[in-house]
Formats: sequence, C-alpha cells, structure tokens
Amino acid sequence: MKPMRFPFALSLLAAAAISGCQPESGGGDAPTSGDGALVCGQPATAIHAVQGDQAMSSMVGATVEVEARVSAKFVDGLGGFALVSEPGSEDTDAATSEGIFVRHPEPLSWPLGTRVRLRATVAELGAAPDTQTALIELREMIQCAKPVPLQPRAVVAAGDDAMYWERFEGERLRIDGPVSLVGNDDLLRNGALAVSFDGRDFVPTELHLPGPEAHALAAANRASRLLLDDARLDEYPKKFWHLPQPLTPESAYRVDSELSGIDGVLEQRDGEYRLQLVAPIAAVKHAPRPPTPPEVDGDLRIASFNVLNYFNGDGRGGGFPTARGASNAPAFQRQTAKIVAALDALDADIVALMEVENDGFGEQSALAELVRALNRARGKQQGDYAFVSPGVERIGDSEIMVALIYRSSRLQPHGAAAISLDAPFGRGSRVPLAQRFQAGTFDFVVVANHFKSKGCGEAKGGDQDQEDGQGCYNATRADSARALADWLATAPLGRDDERVLLLGDLNAYGNEDPLRLLASRGYVDVVSAHASEPAYSYVYGGSSGRLDHALASPALAAHVGGASEWHINADESEGFEYSQPDYDPRALKSRYRADPFRSSDHDPLLVGLRLQPVVDAAAAPAN
Repeated sequence: MKPMRFPFALSLLAAAAISGCQPESGGGDAPTSGDGALVCGQPATAIHAVQGDQAMSSMVGATVEVEARVSAKFVDGLGGFALVSEPGSEDTDAATSEGIFVRHPEPLSWPLGTRVRLRATVAELGAAPDTQTALIELREMIQCAKPVPLQPRAVVAAGDDAMYWERFEGERLRIDGPVSLVGNDDLLRNGALAVSFDGRDFVPTELHLPGPEAHALAAANRASRLLLDDARLDEYPKKFWHLPQPLTPESAYRVDSELSGIDGVLEQRDGEYRLQLVAPIAAVKHAPRPPTPPEVDGDLRIASFNVLNYFNGDGRGGGFPTARGASNAPAFQRQTAKIVAALDALDADIVALMEVENDGFGEQSALAELVRALNRARGKQQGDYAFVSPGVERIGDSEIMVALIYRSSRLQPHGAAAISLDAPFGRGSRVPLAQRFQAGTFDFVVVANHFKSKGCGEAKGGDQDQEDGQGCYNATRADSARALADWLATAPLGRDDERVLLLGDLNAYGNEDPLRLLASRGYVDVVSAHASEPAYSYVYGGSSGRLDHALASPALAAHVGGASEWHINADESEGFEYSQPDYDPRALKSRYRADPFRSSDHDPLLVGLRLQPVVDAAAAPAN
C-alpha cells in the first residue's frame, strides 16, 4: 500500500544541492544552463546524461536546458508530463534512461510528440535511495518542432534484479503481455494493481527456509514485479478509468488473472517502480472463481476458517460500531450472509473458527448468533450445528477468540473441552481450544489456534523484525508453537490422545520457525503433504502463502484422505467485502453479493478424514 498520495517531496540530497551544493555537470554532453532566451537547436543536456547509469543522478541541483519530445501528459493526476529523447539521439549505454518526468501543474497545450525545449532544475523526488530523477522548477519552455508519432519502448521481460527498471525510469513503455496479476490489495485505495512477469509470487518463507534461498526469492519477486498505477494522487477513486471492465463479480480482477496491452510511463514512487498508465489496459483474462469447495477424500470433513472479526454488537441488533468488524447493523447482516454462505458450502462436520468476538457463549453472543444463522440457512434437515463451550465466561482477555462448531448429527464432543491460559497465550497468541470428538467408535482431538500476527506494533527484543523474512513477533509465535505442543503432551483432555489435529491461523508461513518446531514434535503438515503445487491461503503485498494450517499427529495423519484450501478470499479484491457499501454505496448494487467470495481475507481450508487409515498415507513430518 502506498504510504502517501501527495506530490513528491524533494529528497535531502536534492534540497542540499538546490541550496548551493551543486555537483559537477556529469560530462561534456551535459552542459548546465544559465539565463537568457531559449533557442531551439542549440547544445542541450541529454536526458540520458541527466539520468546517468546509477540509482540517483549526479546532476542534482543543476539548472539544465533539455530539448526532447513530449511522451505523456499527467497534469490532472501527477502534476506534470514526461519527455523522451529525440529518436536517433539516444546513447549506446543500456543502463541510462531516455525519458524523464517534468513537474508542471499547468495544462500542456502541445500534443504528444511535440519537440520542446525547457530550462529546469534536476532533482531526486522521494526518499533516498529509492528516488525518481525529475526536472522541477520549470522556468521557461518553448515549442521547437511539430509533433511526430512516438513509439513506446517495448518490454517483454523483467531483469535479474529490481535495479533493472532504473534504466527505463521516466520512459514510456509498452508491455504486450500477458503478465500475471499478483496483487489487488491497493486497487480500491490507490487504483494500483501489482503484476509479475513470472507468474504468481510466493512468500519466500513459504517455499524456503529463512536464509539465503528465501532472500534470493524475495529479490527475484521484486525484480519481476511492477505496479500498474492510475496516474492519480487522490485516494479511493470513484472510477477505475484504467480498467477495461468495471470491478464486478463478473470481472473480479482476481490474483492470477492475465493482463495484456499495457502502456504507461515508468516512475519510482514510494519505494516501488510504477507504470503510470496513459491508456486503459487493453485486455484482461480473468482468473475464474472456484464455485465449490475442493474435493477431499474422507468420511468426515474438517475445516478451518478465519472469519475476519465477526462481532455482533450487543447481540440485540444494536451496539454498533463495535471494536472490530461491522460498523452498523446492515453491514453485520451482510457479513453474516457471506460467512454463512461459505460455511454452508463447506459442509464441514467440524469447523475451527478464528476472529470471533470474545463475548462468551450465551444466546446473545456472536458465536451463538452465527450458529443460529447457519442453521436457519441450512434448514431443518441439515441445520444441526452446535458450538463447543469450554465452561468459562470468556476465553482469555483478547477481543477475539477461537471457536469450534460441529454437526451434532454426525459426531459428538466426548468429554469437556480444554483451554490453556499459560503464556504466551492470552497475552500474545489467542487462547487455544481443544475438544475430543467421537464419530461411532472413532475418536480424535481438534485444537483451534490463532497465533500472534506479524504486525510490528510494540514489538521489542526478539519480537522485533530480525530481517530474516519472518516478520515481527516470530519469537512469540515460536514460543506459542512450543507451548502448544507441551500443553497437549500433558493430556489436557484427561488422557493421552494419539489422534490430534491442530487447525488455525498460525500467522506463520510454511517454512517458518513455528511450523518447523511443530514438525519437530511429530506433527504432519497435511495440506503440504496432499498438495500437488504450492498451497496458499493469504495474499499480502503481492505475495501468496499459507498463514492457515492443518497439522496432524502421525496417528491421525494416516487417516487424512485429502486437504486443500478453497480460494474464495485471498485472491479476491476487498471491493467485494461486506463493509464496502459503507464507503461507497454504489458497491452494494455493483459488487456486493450474499455469496462466499471475499467473506474474509483468509481462505478456508478443508481436511478429509477416513475412519479407517488411508493406504500409503503421507505421514512423514515436513522438514
């Protein structure tokens, strides 16, 4: 997400240079300029000399005269226009750009392709070192030649590192594509889509151990990625002029969609390379929505679902806005409809839930209201869900809790539930909830979990970001995994249980410390074991990975017939969430549907359990 949507500020380097510390001009083909009338055809500073072959220009603070062609105009959005070198005047250095942005808030009457001459100051815009070379303080400008057709530079692939894009900074580029849409989380706020030349981007620590391989994948992700921006500075645009179809359920712009025919000017803003579009994207091949949950082999279906702050106010239709979740009663009704649609379609015999309001287990609690709504939707024949109550008023002190619901016609809780209030639960990670279930003669334990998130907040000491790809609070999450395994080893349900299934949002990717610690204690990552390709349940910042997991003890892993995620949420734009009509009433008609899509920001996962062991089951713990 872009931290600011305001015109570029001058970097400290630029400010110092303009105050009098002007560097050398950078070579004989880069004369600085004095006063006097502009004269077309006289010696001028070449754009490639201004840009140079480094991340920042060596000419910051110098006043230069540049003569070049107008390649794009952004007055209504970015406050300026772009120039490109006269065709045939380019240098032979592939590392230097032939384009540059000129800050100019007034409309430019000359058409594209017009050759102009101007006098301005070289600056680096933004925070060093991720800055954009530009011309500011435009003093004079004249027309030198009539417009001619210009061809954008064609780009067919990315380079080996992110600095590859520096050679095109300020140039107008054409990407015929297709390129893959890897992130849509900044579309609503800033009109931006993240694309990659190399298919879906995965979180490095989902595929690799923290360390050199993960760092290499992170670098490769950065190198292959661009942001397609709408060339506007305002937030929450009312219209996405740059999209070939509006954002609707029929044209959802899901991750993995393919985009073709892209035309824009490359800039570096807010630390990222962005293609500021000058025309709508020509075509999109939309990734399809999966209409039904994945098939998993088993006699029982067990699910896990983070329901994104399900808060029901005071439980009587009032009490909104709440600390989290819906801001008013209609929004809560929309949220309920979406979550119920997802749960109904999952048709699971047990569901572990995360981010349910921690307001107890009474008739007016959020959990009770969700179960009632689900049963109403399923009708008398199948509306048989109940919830597990651990016999306490609240589970810990957090605003949110985990929960377990189950189909009472299919299985029953056996004995009392158990919770652990020992640190780090309750003061970091949420309190886990364990329950033994009985289906005929087959019994097993399900444990719902929700570990501490990656947001840095007030992280201190070992919880600070260690720059290893695991984010903040990794130490707390690792302690949570260790404490969870230790707690279950004490037989909290009254006896030693061999068949145990850990479910939930662990806020850790597949190769991070918490998952590896649980694997070292014998738990099997059943989603990974049954996946034919890299799995994911969450998309953040253009990278996909698993925060939601199913881990089985070896004895239970032998009964797992299949495990997978239902990708109804992570790939979807937040424009389809229940809350969007509160910000844009038009979204209620154009985008909102009482369906499973974007019912949360996490994908639910589904595990199939066989009552008899599965032949040749993958039961070896993941590394």
